[in-house]
Amino acid sequence: MKKLALAIVIFCILGGISFGSVALSDNTISLGYIKAGSSEIAAISWRPDFRLGAWGVGLAVNIPVGNNKPEGYDTVVFRYAEYNDGIKGLRYGMLDGYTWGHGLLMKNYSSRNSGPITQNNNQTAFKGYFNAERVGAEFFTTWSHLYGVRLTERAHQLLILGQSYITDADGVPVKNIDGTTTIYPSVSGLAIDASVPLPMNFVGYAETAALMMTSNSAVGSTIGINWGFNALVFAALFDAGYRINGKNFVPGYFNGNYETNPINLTSYEASSKEKNGYIAEVNLLFSSLLQADVIYEYYNGSNAVLNGKASAKYDKYTASAYFEQPKFTDFRSLNLEQGAIIGMTVGYDINDNMTLFAHYKKAYDPTAGKVIESQYYEVKLGF
Repeated sequence: MKKLALAIVIFCILGGISFGSVALSDNTISLGYIKAGSSEIAAISWRPDFRLGAWGVGLAVNIPVGNNKPEGYDTVVFRYAEYNDGIKGLRYGMLDGYTWGHGLLMKNYSSRNSGPITQNNNQTAFKGYFNAERVGAEFFTTWSHLYGVRLTERAHQLLILGQSYITDADGVPVKNIDGTTTIYPSVSGLAIDASVPLPMNFVGYAETAALMMTSNSAVGSTIGINWGFNALVFAALFDAGYRINGKNFVPGYFNGNYETNPINLTSYEASSKEKNGYIAEVNLLFSSLLQADVIYEYYNGSNAVLNGKASAKYDKYTASAYFEQPKFTDFRSLNLEQGAIIGMTVGYDINDNMTLFAHYKKAYDPTAGKVIESQYYEVKLGF
């Protein structure tokens, strides 16, 4: 409740909201059933969204039916609070697919993976940004004590520079399968990047980053090119880069697995030798019907890694799915004990005001020390 109260106070102070003029932009009630491991309950949820100009607030009021609640199930969740006028903005909510620069330091960081299948207050973060014609600034902070700040500058019409700094104040505790707990030490990261627009919608870029621990530090670099195409109903983005990774350096260290199963920088595969390799990403968007993002990574002496997410909508049906594989572990498939994550959602519109949803998530739970399979079935009513 302290997190909920703090979020409300911050939002109100910054916005000076007049609640008498706030409009209810969305209003849904959900009747559902949740099963996570051996825990299961029926649940009633109310999810209102309020708008006032550039301001927005989303809540979730969850009423469990039964006493066997899953770990992390919150009764009142502050889903998001935001201010966005196009130039500057503040947002309190979940971070997902969060990337800075060209991903050498932070690539697809997610606070979603660290909690239950339903959003709770521990998964939220606070971020802000400011973008002017030549300069920009961005910051974020999470409840797990991860902090970051980024500055960008258009030094020339053909040169964009960026600087990023991220630090974890107290490390990440992870309960192992054997019952012991590993405390991954605090790590800080610093990155600088440069982008140069090229003909035919190509962009060339370079980035250098350092990971700093108490005992040592490591440096890595990348050079690459991306290409984008945007038509009325179709858009595509392709990115490819070659990475030079020094000993102990892990590219994209702050990633989707960071909060659940971070990479051990002192492990054999991470530290024994330089691990040069490459990364390729394809992002496709076809109107509102289909969106897909696939990332492939391969580094010398280690395993290939494939991460992806996709969503589709056809007539009354909707579906989305995502999966993530950890880097620098000895596996050849989606090994959940080593940090892989799988999730999906399927929906069906019964009518304009009623939708059926089935949610599924399977991931390693660092607080339980085992893989947890979660299912959530709901009937969502819109008003």
